[in-house]
Amino acid sequence: MRNRSRGDFPEWVIWGVVLVWGANYVVGKWGMAGFDPLSFTVLRFVGASPILLLLLYTLEKNIRVELKDCWSLALIGLVGVTIYQTLFMAAVKYATATNASLIVAVSPVFTAIFAWLAGQERLGSRGRRGSALSIVGVIFVLLFGTNKLALGWEVLRGDLIALLSSCIWGLYPVLAKRMLSKYSALKTITFSSLFGTIFLLIVGLKGVTELSWSTIPFSAWGSVLFSTLLVTAYGLVVWYYAISRIGVNRVMAYMYAVPAVAVITAAVILKERIHLLQIVGAVIIFGGIRLIRKDKISMIEN
Repeated sequence: MRNRSRGDFPEWVIWGVVLVWGANYVVGKWGMAGFDPLSFTVLRFVGASPILLLLLYTLEKNIRVELKDCWSLALIGLVGVTIYQTLFMAAVKYATATNASLIVAVSPVFTAIFAWLAGQERLGSRGRRGSALSIVGVIFVLLFGTNKLALGWEVLRGDLIALLSSCIWGLYPVLAKRMLSKYSALKTITFSSLFGTIFLLIVGLKGVTELSWSTIPFSAWGSVLFSTLLVTAYGLVVWYYAISRIGVNRVMAYMYAVPAVAVITAAVILKERIHLLQIVGAVIIFGGIRLIRKDKISMIEN
């Protein structure tokens, strides 16, 4: 495969995704003013999944998958859409936008651990040190991510949900690895989203039908549209298309900027105050992730 130059894909388009995903931690809070996390996620993917399917057909002209792969795609959808996305919105609701963005950003650590447990890859010394370092950083954020040092349930609930969602999101690439080697990223995302939406409807449709529609503020509906059109449809399609054009490593480097956008947006719009030791925790987290990315990963022979 030939190397593509940076000019082959407009950098500003990727930065647009970074801005959208970073702002989502704040915009999502507006959605939580009118919806519970599950109902919000149901509405989001009921709207986004048909758009993804249309984009898949438009871009690839092929929407077929083998029947035997539906079980794997369904599992990916259950984990990556139904469970993770609902937990993510719960984290957005209960945690500060700053804490949620920093804790979710540690998902590459969990990916490295799960890949090792699944027998896909073996962590080297840098990877092990990086994982431990990032966990220390998360502890800093958990302990010092509020205006006061407190360990009560009300303080920790959102952060712990964010940590769980980060863990679940870290599992997603491990589960999706085989499908991503067989199908395009867009096709894998589209079909896993379709299956995830089915599971969401099974567990969340009753809650949606019982919503008091007249009391839902306009800002909450705007949050749903933002999440459906920009975060999901625009963000995922551009992100994975960019990966196919300029490579995963160059694109994933932009992920480091998402928490920074979230923190700045939260400080400006929500007036969240940032603790000095919270910044220390962020530096430790990204230092650990950097070590993992530099690690010499070895494949485990079956």
